[in-house]
Amino acid sequence: MNVYIKDTVAGEYDAYYATPQGREVDNIEKKIISGLMKDIPAGELLELGCGTAHWTQYLCEQGFQVTAIDASEEMLKIARAKKIHKATFQKEDAAKLSFPDQRFSLIVSITMLEFVDDVEAVFDEIDRLLLPGGYLVLGCLNSESELGKYKDNDAVFRHARFFSLQEVKERMSRFGEPVLCSGVYFSPAFDLLDGSEKQDTVQPAFIGALVQKK
Repeated sequence: MNVYIKDTVAGEYDAYYATPQGREVDNIEKKIISGLMKDIPAGELLELGCGTAHWTQYLCEQGFQVTAIDASEEMLKIARAKKIHKATFQKEDAAKLSFPDQRFSLIVSITMLEFVDDVEAVFDEIDRLLLPGGYLVLGCLNSESELGKYKDNDAVFRHARFFSLQEVKERMSRFGEPVLCSGVYFSPAFDLLDGSEKQDTVQPAFIGALVQKK
C-alpha cells in the first residue's frame, strides 16, 4: 500500500522537515548523498519517487536537470506547485516506467523502495533504463535502526518495508561494487546521536548508497 496517496500524509511530509529535528536530519541525509555524488557531473537524471519534490529541489540546486516521477497525484500536486526550475514531473509507476531502454546515465531514489509492492520489479526497471557506466544512487531506511524497530507503531512507516545494510549492498551488487555511507543515529528515545560518543551504540536509520553500472 502506498500510504502517500493520501492528501493528509502528503502534506505532513514536508512539514516534518520544517521542525528542528527534521532540519537536522535533512542536513545529515543531504551530506551523505552529496558526498556520494560529488564526482558525478551535473546533467540529466531520473528521480524515482520524488514525493513533494523535497529532494528534487535539492538536486536541481546542485545543477542537475531532473525528470521526477511519483505514483501519488497528491504528492505531485505539492511538487508541481513549487515550480522548481529544471524539473519536470510525471505520474508513473516505478515498476513499469514509460521511458525507453538505457535512457538515463543517473538514477536517484531516496526512501521510495520502502513503499513499493514489488522491489525486484523496480530494480529490473532501473537496470533497463540505466546506461552501462551510469550511476544509481539510493537512500534507504535501515531495518536494524531504532526507527526500524519502532516502525510498526508509526502510522506511515508501518506500511513500509525497511532494508538492512547487507540487503542494500546485495541488491545493488547486481550493477557493480556499491559504496555505502550511513547516518541519522536515533537513540531509543529518538534523540539524534550523530557526532556524539553514543553514536555507535545504535544502528543508523539512513543508508546512502552509490553504484556504477558495469
